[in-house]
Amino acid sequence: MEEKKPSETGLFAKEFVKAVVVIFAILIVVKLFVLEPFLVQGSSMEPNFQNDNYILVEGLSYTLGGPQRGDVVVFEHPENACNTYVDKHKIKNFLDRLYFIGNIPPANPCVDFIKRVIGLPGETVIIKNGTITIKNSEHPDGFVLNESYIPKTADFKLQGDITRTLGKDEYFTLGDNRQPNASLDSREWGPLPKDHIIGKAWLRLSPFNEAGFIPGPKY
Repeated sequence: MEEKKPSETGLFAKEFVKAVVVIFAILIVVKLFVLEPFLVQGSSMEPNFQNDNYILVEGLSYTLGGPQRGDVVVFEHPENACNTYVDKHKIKNFLDRLYFIGNIPPANPCVDFIKRVIGLPGETVIIKNGTITIKNSEHPDGFVLNESYIPKTADFKLQGDITRTLGKDEYFTLGDNRQPNASLDSREWGPLPKDHIIGKAWLRLSPFNEAGFIPGPKY
Protein backbone atom coordinates (compact mmCIF):
# COMPACT_ATOMS: atom_id res chain seq x y z
CA MET A 1 0.00 0.00 0.00
CA GLU A 2 1.34 3.42 -0.87
CA GLU A 3 2.19 5.58 2.14
CA LYS A 4 0.16 8.77 2.33
CA LYS A 5 2.32 11.87 2.57
CA PRO A 6 1.18 14.88 4.62
CA SER A 7 0.03 17.88 2.64
CA GLU A 8 2.13 21.03 2.40
CA THR A 9 -0.56 22.88 4.37
CA GLY A 10 -0.39 20.29 7.14
CA LEU A 11 3.40 20.52 7.31
CA PHE A 12 3.28 24.31 7.44
CA ALA A 13 0.69 24.27 10.24
CA LYS A 14 2.78 21.77 12.23
CA GLU A 15 5.97 23.83 11.85
CA PHE A 16 4.09 27.02 12.70
CA VAL A 17 2.76 25.54 15.94
CA LYS A 18 6.25 24.30 16.86
CA ALA A 19 7.70 27.78 16.23
CA VAL A 20 5.04 29.42 18.38
CA VAL A 21 5.69 26.96 21.24
CA VAL A 22 9.45 27.58 21.05
CA ILE A 23 9.02 31.37 21.01
CA PHE A 24 6.61 31.20 23.94
CA ALA A 25 9.06 29.03 25.89
CA ILE A 26 11.89 31.47 25.18
CA LEU A 27 9.76 34.40 26.38
CA ILE A 28 8.94 32.56 29.60
CA VAL A 29 12.61 31.83 30.24
CA VAL A 30 13.59 35.45 29.50
CA LYS A 31 10.81 36.78 31.71
CA LEU A 32 11.49 34.49 34.67
CA PHE A 33 15.24 34.15 34.56
CA VAL A 34 16.83 37.08 32.74
CA LEU A 35 15.13 40.31 31.65
CA GLU A 36 11.99 42.27 32.42
CA PRO A 37 10.79 45.50 30.78
CA PHE A 38 10.12 48.58 32.90
CA LEU A 39 8.73 52.01 32.05
CA VAL A 40 10.06 54.83 34.22
CA GLN A 41 7.24 56.97 35.60
CA GLY A 42 7.84 60.34 37.24
CA SER A 43 10.89 62.51 37.83
CA SER A 44 12.45 60.96 40.96
CA MET A 45 15.51 59.69 39.05
CA GLU A 46 16.23 62.83 37.02
CA PRO A 47 18.55 63.85 35.50
CA ASN A 48 19.78 60.29 34.84
CA PHE A 49 16.39 58.72 34.06
CA GLN A 50 13.45 60.66 32.68
CA ASN A 51 9.72 60.02 32.65
CA ASP A 52 8.77 57.40 30.00
CA ASN A 53 12.29 56.03 29.63
CA TYR A 54 11.93 52.38 28.65
CA ILE A 55 14.50 50.04 30.20
CA LEU A 56 15.24 46.36 30.61
CA VAL A 57 15.80 45.05 34.14
CA GLU A 58 18.19 42.14 34.74
CA GLY A 59 17.41 40.00 37.77
CA LEU A 60 19.51 36.87 37.39
CA SER A 61 22.66 38.30 38.98
CA TYR A 62 20.79 39.14 42.18
CA THR A 63 19.86 35.49 42.66
CA LEU A 64 23.61 34.85 42.89
CA GLY A 65 24.54 37.92 44.96
CA GLY A 66 23.19 41.21 46.23
CA PRO A 67 23.12 44.70 44.71
CA GLN A 68 26.23 46.85 44.84
CA ARG A 69 26.43 50.47 45.90
CA GLY A 70 25.39 52.66 43.00
CA ASP A 71 23.19 50.07 41.30
CA VAL A 72 19.90 51.44 40.02
CA VAL A 73 17.28 48.88 41.03
CA VAL A 74 13.62 48.27 40.26
CA PHE A 75 11.68 46.89 43.21
CA GLU A 76 8.26 46.37 44.73
CA HIS A 77 7.56 49.22 47.12
CA PRO A 78 7.47 47.82 50.68
CA GLU A 79 4.09 48.48 52.24
CA ASN A 80 1.75 46.19 54.17
CA ALA A 81 -0.23 44.66 51.29
CA CYS A 82 2.91 44.24 49.19
CA ASN A 83 4.89 42.77 52.10
CA THR A 84 2.22 40.12 52.60
CA TYR A 85 2.20 39.28 48.90
CA VAL A 86 5.99 39.06 48.70
CA ASP A 87 6.15 36.77 51.76
CA LYS A 88 3.72 34.32 50.14
CA HIS A 89 4.41 34.54 46.42
CA LYS A 90 7.83 36.10 45.78
CA ILE A 91 10.12 34.12 43.46
CA LYS A 92 13.19 33.67 45.66
CA ASN A 93 15.10 30.85 44.00
CA PHE A 94 15.29 28.48 41.04
CA LEU A 95 12.64 26.09 42.39
CA ASP A 96 10.23 28.98 42.95
CA ARG A 97 10.69 29.99 39.31
CA LEU A 98 9.89 26.47 38.08
CA TYR A 99 6.84 26.34 40.35
CA PHE A 100 5.64 29.72 39.04
CA ILE A 101 5.51 28.43 35.44
CA GLY A 102 2.64 26.11 36.28
CA ASN A 103 1.06 28.02 39.14
CA ILE A 104 -0.13 31.55 38.53
CA PRO A 105 -0.21 33.63 41.74
CA PRO A 106 -3.02 36.08 42.57
CA ALA A 107 -2.98 39.68 41.39
CA ASN A 108 0.10 41.53 42.58
CA PRO A 109 -0.82 44.59 44.74
CA CYS A 110 2.76 45.94 44.72
CA VAL A 111 3.79 49.18 43.00
CA ASP A 112 7.15 49.09 41.22
CA PHE A 113 9.70 51.80 42.07
CA ILE A 114 13.12 52.66 40.68
CA LYS A 115 15.88 54.07 42.93
CA ARG A 116 19.64 53.92 43.48
CA VAL A 117 21.28 51.74 46.14
CA ILE A 118 23.28 53.88 48.57
CA GLY A 119 23.68 51.74 51.70
CA LEU A 120 24.43 48.01 51.93
CA PRO A 121 23.51 45.41 54.59
CA GLY A 122 25.21 46.00 57.93
CA GLU A 123 26.21 49.59 57.13
CA THR A 124 25.13 52.77 58.86
CA VAL A 125 23.93 55.55 56.58
CA ILE A 126 24.10 59.12 57.91
CA ILE A 127 22.48 62.00 56.03
CA LYS A 128 23.25 65.44 57.40
CA ASN A 129 23.70 68.88 55.84
CA GLY A 130 23.27 67.48 52.34
CA THR A 131 26.07 64.92 52.79
CA ILE A 132 25.93 61.12 52.89
CA THR A 133 28.35 59.37 55.26
CA ILE A 134 28.71 55.58 55.24
CA LYS A 135 30.07 53.60 58.20
CA ASN A 136 31.00 49.95 57.77
CA SER A 137 33.63 47.40 58.86
CA GLU A 138 36.20 48.82 56.44
CA HIS A 139 35.47 52.42 57.43
CA PRO A 140 34.36 52.42 61.09
CA ASP A 141 34.82 56.20 61.26
CA GLY A 142 32.84 56.64 58.08
CA PHE A 143 33.52 58.02 54.63
CA VAL A 144 31.67 60.68 52.64
CA LEU A 145 29.98 59.34 49.53
CA ASN A 146 31.02 61.28 46.44
CA GLU A 147 28.13 61.03 43.98
CA SER A 148 29.43 62.13 40.57
CA TYR A 149 26.04 61.44 38.95
CA ILE A 150 24.25 64.13 41.01
CA PRO A 151 24.32 67.77 39.78
CA LYS A 152 26.36 70.00 42.07
CA THR A 153 23.74 72.74 42.33
CA ALA A 154 21.98 74.25 45.32
CA ASP A 155 18.53 72.99 44.29
CA PHE A 156 19.82 69.40 44.19
CA LYS A 157 21.10 69.44 47.76
CA LEU A 158 20.03 66.30 49.62
CA GLN A 159 17.36 66.89 52.26
CA GLY A 160 17.04 65.10 55.58
CA ASP A 161 18.76 64.43 58.91
CA ILE A 162 18.87 60.65 59.24
CA THR A 163 20.98 57.94 60.83
CA ARG A 164 19.99 54.42 59.85
CA THR A 165 21.77 51.13 60.52
CA LEU A 166 20.81 48.43 58.02
CA GLY A 167 20.09 44.85 58.95
CA LYS A 168 20.80 41.66 57.03
CA ASP A 169 19.48 41.83 53.44
CA GLU A 170 18.48 45.50 53.85
CA TYR A 171 19.44 48.32 51.51
CA PHE A 172 19.15 52.09 51.69
CA THR A 173 17.92 53.68 48.46
CA LEU A 174 17.61 57.24 47.20
CA GLY A 175 16.25 58.87 44.07
CA ASP A 176 18.78 60.74 41.94
CA ASN A 177 16.54 63.81 41.98
CA ARG A 178 17.55 65.48 45.24
CA GLN A 179 15.28 68.50 44.94
CA PRO A 180 12.84 68.88 47.86
CA ASN A 181 9.94 66.36 47.78
CA ALA A 182 11.14 64.98 44.43
CA SER A 183 11.65 61.37 45.52
CA LEU A 184 9.85 58.98 47.86
CA ASP A 185 12.65 56.71 49.07
CA SER A 186 14.33 55.17 52.12
CA ARG A 187 14.36 58.54 53.86
CA GLU A 188 10.57 58.17 54.23
CA TRP A 189 9.76 54.46 54.27
CA GLY A 190 13.02 52.99 55.55
CA PRO A 191 15.27 50.18 54.33
CA LEU A 192 14.48 48.13 51.23
CA PRO A 193 14.34 44.35 51.87
CA LYS A 194 16.27 42.31 49.30
CA ASP A 195 13.29 40.07 48.57
CA HIS A 196 11.42 43.10 47.19
CA ILE A 197 14.08 43.76 44.54
CA ILE A 198 13.14 42.74 41.00
CA GLY A 199 16.50 43.47 39.41
CA LYS A 200 19.07 45.94 38.17
CA ALA A 201 18.47 48.58 35.49
CA TRP A 202 20.58 47.06 32.71
CA LEU A 203 19.72 48.46 29.29
CA ARG A 204 17.97 51.67 28.18
CA LEU A 205 15.87 51.15 25.05
CA SER A 206 14.32 54.60 24.73
CA PRO A 207 14.68 57.43 24.01
CA PHE A 208 16.68 56.10 21.07
CA ASN A 209 19.35 58.79 21.29
CA GLU A 210 20.20 57.56 24.82
CA ALA A 211 19.85 53.83 24.14
CA GLY A 212 22.58 51.60 25.54
CA PHE A 213 23.83 49.75 28.59
CA ILE A 214 23.39 51.56 31.89
CA PRO A 215 26.79 52.04 33.54
CA GLY A 216 27.43 51.84 37.26
CA PRO A 217 29.14 54.75 39.06
CA LYS A 218 32.63 54.66 40.50
CA TYR A 219 32.96 55.94 44.07
